[in-house]
Order: sequence, then C-alpha cells, then structure tokens
Amino acid sequence: MFNYLAVFFLLLGLTIGSFLNVVIFRIDDLKTIVLERSHCPQCKKQLAWYDLVPFLSFVMLRAKCRYCGKPISWQYPIVELCVGALFLILFMYFGLSWAFGFYALIFSLLTVVLVYDVKTQTVPEIFVWIALVLAAVSGWYFGGFSITQALLGALVGGGFLAILVFISKEKWMGMGDIKIGLILGFLVGYPQALFGLFTAFILGSVYGLISMYFKKTDLKSSVAFAPFVILATLLTLIYGSTIVNWYLGITGYR
Repeated sequence: MFNYLAVFFLLLGLTIGSFLNVVIFRIDDLKTIVLERSHCPQCKKQLAWYDLVPFLSFVMLRAKCRYCGKPISWQYPIVELCVGALFLILFMYFGLSWAFGFYALIFSLLTVVLVYDVKTQTVPEIFVWIALVLAAVSGWYFGGFSITQALLGALVGGGFLAILVFISKEKWMGMGDIKIGLILGFLVGYPQALFGLFTAFILGSVYGLISMYFKKTDLKSSVAFAPFVILATLLTLIYGSTIVNWYLGITGYR
C-alpha cells in the first residue's frame, strides 16, 4: 500500500534541507535569513521561486545559475537529499508521533553543525547548545530509558571525549566535540552510548584510511570529528538497542 505520509515527510525533509542550506551559508549573519531574499552568491541576482524548488531546481538548471552561469554548490542538493532521507527514516521508525518531531528537530540542528564543521572545522555554538539542552531535557523521555541512564550515557559520551581533548590539549579534537558527545549520551542513554562512541571512531577510522589511500589526507592532517559522532548518534538511535541487546544475549550478560 502506497504510504502518502512517507512521501509527505520525504518532501518536507527536502524543504527543511533547503532552509538549512540557507542557515549554513548565512550562519555568520543569521538576521539576513529574514531580511534578505535568496540570491545567487556569485552575481547577487535575486532568485525566483522556480529557482528554489528543492533538488529539482538544481537538476533543471544543470548545477548552474540561470543568470550568470556560475556553478551552484553541490552542498545544496546533498543536504536536501540527506535531510529528506533523514525525515523519511525517522518517520518509518517512529511513525507519526511526538518522538518523530523531537528527533527531526534535533537532527536538523545537528545537520547544520555537521556541515559547518566539515566546511570550517569549527562548530556553531548556538546550534550545539540548543541541541544539547533539548537532548538533556527530553532525550530520556522520548528514548524510553531512565534519567539515570541518560546521565550515565552523557558521562560516557562527553566524558571520554573530554579526556581525549585534555590529554591532547585540543590537538586531536576540540571542546565542541565534547558537547556533541554529551548529546549522543543524552539521546541514546547507557549502555547504547558505548556503541555510539565505538561506531563514531570506526566511521572516523574508515574515512581516514580511505582519504589516505586517495592521498587526500595524511597522518598529520586534521579531520572534523563531530560529523562522525552525529552520524553514529543516528545509527545508534535506530539500531543501537538491537545490537546491544544481541551482544548482551550472546555473552550471557542479560
């Protein structure tokens, strides 16, 4: 049976992704989101509504501005498609519920953090703090675990990264990564936070090996770590309990 709600939330995600792109590009002057109409960053020409249709406009314009012919950043369709997929995945997992709305909001904020960190290797503090407060206040409620598990998860997620930050004197990762680790812990609780941290380091290691293979980075290169923690948080939210319960079952610790 065709799921019209799934299609709706996919399209909603594409639209939200388009808005998040505007936020990311204007993050240093957020008031322009309200005060200025969308325009080409190259020629400054104001864009018509048909140039702003999520993903489709990028395809129809063949990745070039209609007015000056300069390339349109691939960030636009990538973020739009990823947020569309995110909303679809969350809807399929949580259904039409308050939990879906909560996680859609949290991961929309974290999408801004992820993309901005990839681009600049810094995290936008205001978005991190909003996500952290929301996760701390309500993560345990929507996650279905106790406040104690949320606090232990935050201690694991944020505490371990804090140790690495202070040992390395911020050479391996920054203070912003500690806050992302806290968000991970508050959202998935304990012991799932252990799986989340493990997944983040695995993702980071795989990315590092692939980058070195293609000679994009070397052992001295710095790589943004927050994106891997954010991706691991999503994977843990969806699959963490299943994997942890399976592991505890086969080891006899349940």
